[in-house]
Amino acid sequence: MLFDYNYKIDIPPNIIPDERFALFSAKRMLPEYVFDTSQLENNPITFPEVQTLIDGITIGGHKISDVQQVLNIKSAWNLMLDAVKTNSFTLSKDMFHRINDVIAREEALEWGRFRTGRVGIAGTKNYVAPLHNELDEIFDRELPIILEGKHEVEQAIRLFLWAALNQFYWDGNKRTARLMANGIMIKAGYGVFNIRVKDILKFNTLMVDFYETRRANNIVKFLAEKCIKYIEK
Repeated sequence: MLFDYNYKIDIPPNIIPDERFALFSAKRMLPEYVFDTSQLENNPITFPEVQTLIDGITIGGHKISDVQQVLNIKSAWNLMLDAVKTNSFTLSKDMFHRINDVIAREEALEWGRFRTGRVGIAGTKNYVAPLHNELDEIFDRELPIILEGKHEVEQAIRLFLWAALNQFYWDGNKRTARLMANGIMIKAGYGVFNIRVKDILKFNTLMVDFYETRRANNIVKFLAEKCIKYIEK
């Protein structure tokens, strides 16, 4: 499924793309990005505990599934960052599958491949996901349209919304899309795409409206203004 908007996404004129610095900055801020991603999934693990897990130290007092989710997010971030570093990151079905295989492991019916049944989205009344047997065709046909003629920041935002809207996987769709969007941003040297904890309520509200209407002006404006963190030297 595609969507409509007319909000113009501009890159600030003072931004100078630098892939190496964007990669360095993302690695340095990894605990924050892992924490923010986990909070979007209502994971109760705190920021200091996320830092501890990233350092390779176990923590107690939480469900195994919550701990595993944080570790999966960390591993998926590292997979994406390594792919950018080695110039093997691609906007392909295979890369989507590789990231979902890590980020949704043990959470979904299956992971690392497109879903094989129907799904819905909590909080929506009118949203209907594409049929599972249409997903490969949708991906192949629409991905070039999403990317065509757009600068990388707009590509990242469009790719995120498109992947979330189509619900390609049983679970982890927004997390997978977020990592792919970050691959675009970091490879292009602009920075990162991140939804911060303080913006989650607004993000969720706008996403429900987007799912229901496929009108993206409000969510595109929000993502462009609140969720693109340009590198600052």
